[in-house]
Amino acid sequence: MAARVTLKAINDELGRLGYTARLAKASGYFYFQFGEVADWLDRTVNVATVSSRTLPEWIEEFQRLKKLNEQISGTSPKKAAEKRASRSKA
Repeated sequence: MAARVTLKAINDELGRLGYTARLAKASGYFYFQFGEVADWLDRTVNVATVSSRTLPEWIEEFQRLKKLNEQISGTSPKKAAEKRASRSKA
């Protein structure tokens, strides 16, 4: 039997993988916030419950959105980090 999917389990796994983003619940959907998603245009997952996906599916969705946002913005993760760093120095 698979482990119960919770926000804590998903966020712990994101952290274990080295991400600072976290999954949060809104009314009728979920969204990623903080860290590397700060500049993302698309960060929402339209599912009603956290158990609508397995833990690996949540991580895959995060990685899919990460790739999609890199395509939308035309920036690599390194360039995005450099952009954020230069803004914080200004």
